[in-house]
Amino acid sequence: MKTHIRYYFENFIARKSNFVYFLMIVSAVFALLMIAVEMSLGLIENDSFFNIWWNRLERLLEIEESGVEFKERLVTLIYWIFSVTFSGTIIAFLAAKVSSFIEDLKKGHSHVIDTNHYIIVGWNSTIFKIFDEIEVANQNQSKPTILCFNGLDNLEMNNIINTERPNQKNIRIITRSGDIYSIQDLARTNMNNSKSVIILDDTIQQSFNIETTILAVKQNLNNQNVPIIAQFNNGENIDIISKLKGNVVYSVLKDNIISSVTAQSIRNKHISSVVLDFIDYDGDELYFFPSDGLAQKTFKQAMLMLQEVTLVGIRTADGQVLLNPKKDYIILKDDHLIVIAEDDNLEIKLKSVIEIDQFLDEIKIAEISTNKKETISVLVLGWSQLGQQIINSAIPFLSDDSSFCFAFREALVLQNPVIEKNSSIKSNIILLKKDNNDTIRDLISENHFDIILNLGYDDKLSNEVSDTNSLMQIFYVKTILEELEKSDSCRIILQLNDGSKKDLIQELNKNEVIVSDDLSSLIITQLADNPKLWYVFEKLFKESGLKISSKSIADYGLKSYDKQFSIYELIVLSIKDNQTFMGYILNDELHLNPLKSEIVQGNDSLSIVYIG
Repeated sequence: MKTHIRYYFENFIARKSNFVYFLMIVSAVFALLMIAVEMSLGLIENDSFFNIWWNRLERLLEIEESGVEFKERLVTLIYWIFSVTFSGTIIAFLAAKVSSFIEDLKKGHSHVIDTNHYIIVGWNSTIFKIFDEIEVANQNQSKPTILCFNGLDNLEMNNIINTERPNQKNIRIITRSGDIYSIQDLARTNMNNSKSVIILDDTIQQSFNIETTILAVKQNLNNQNVPIIAQFNNGENIDIISKLKGNVVYSVLKDNIISSVTAQSIRNKHISSVVLDFIDYDGDELYFFPSDGLAQKTFKQAMLMLQEVTLVGIRTADGQVLLNPKKDYIILKDDHLIVIAEDDNLEIKLKSVIEIDQFLDEIKIAEISTNKKETISVLVLGWSQLGQQIINSAIPFLSDDSSFCFAFREALVLQNPVIEKNSSIKSNIILLKKDNNDTIRDLISENHFDIILNLGYDDKLSNEVSDTNSLMQIFYVKTILEELEKSDSCRIILQLNDGSKKDLIQELNKNEVIVSDDLSSLIITQLADNPKLWYVFEKLFKESGLKISSKSIADYGLKSYDKQFSIYELIVLSIKDNQTFMGYILNDELHLNPLKSEIVQGNDSLSIVYIG
């Protein structure tokens, strides 16, 4: 019976007019209840039941008191009905106008009056990593303001941001909705008074063209000091964009960064840690320091004189960046030092030239830095064009005794892997079936692999599906390695499109590295604060550029390395090999930018980390 009553009741009040009738009935019934209450309390007056009930109904509905005649009551009721109708209509109209006004405000169409704010145009998953890095970068400064401008509905955008990042105590995030191609819509962001403009590879706009957004942004910028940092998905038009007049566009090509860091992770797990240390705000970073006190000193003298920072290069007065310059380079007054430091507010402490020259006496510097190529065996699971870029970046640093085994599903690959013709590196291809678990198990159990590189099928699968496939595969691989007790002898490198998915992996050990679009978000944030770093990153991430490497202390020709070394001695060893010292590795632990006062107890695990 209860179900039937509820069913008919819901159907009845579903009509708007029926709901009004329902309220009238409720009022009439409630008037009866009030009569019963007043009777129990002895408050009822002497009159007919109908008159008593009518009086109570008038009080409930706030009807003007009427006479006792039926016709008087009827006229009063008619007046009441029209009065309620007119006043209700006016109130509803005004409420709708106020509601519409509030909704328009919530849609984010007003002009921004903030200054020195970060503007992020576009939307993708890296935006939350950018929030984090901007917050860390401004810990010692005033609360930063970030304006997010994209095609999402403003209410939806706020809901997503508040859900994903509920703690906004140290950061202020405001949102505006609009057309990211529109000059007029972008004008609302107050770009000319902003700190920097970040343009993301947008995932909201269908067939997004970052070039169009860059042109619209440039039309809104008269202030040439505001940098534009653009996250490109492909490099097809980067050269053209870089030659346009107006504000400089600092391009960040996602795949180049991923391939470079992955290739360096293949060579040495510590090298990727060095790179990551540079591009996030956690730990040591790259800064430009004035050359005060070091003008007319050689680069090698300055390397040893600087006590709390590590010198890695020079930015000349005309903006040219020299990483690992010639060690006899004379530092000029207008040069800036490129250093690794904990903070840019450090007071530079210098050791005297006389003490330093004791270390440099009779040093013969090699004309070319000699790098020992590494011999490794790599199992590559999955494949894409990005994979080819990674292999091409890694091969020049690997010996001919290295080997690659490629295992992938042919139906999900556009083009098979290719090893350069002039390379003697061995490779073989294993084609996997859809249910490939047994084949992967056999490969890992029957062979020794130094590295398992897990790539997504990004050329044919969506980013979401590709990442899910990669996660499932790497979980299986980790299970196999644990069963075979190979977890400590085999490193895992996992490539993901969406870096936020790394949180789905419960535990990362020291032999696991995840590379993703988070890398580009880290660089974007660094450039938003210091765009001149782009010239440093360009050299480090270019396929043909300088590389960060490591070299065993024994490879420097030392017969005995079971002794103590000062940091000065390690720097001198790198100078002899025409390298620029950055730190050292000892007992499988990286020490970047060590204090010059440190003493290192050497053993056969000691290696020098350098640029060369």
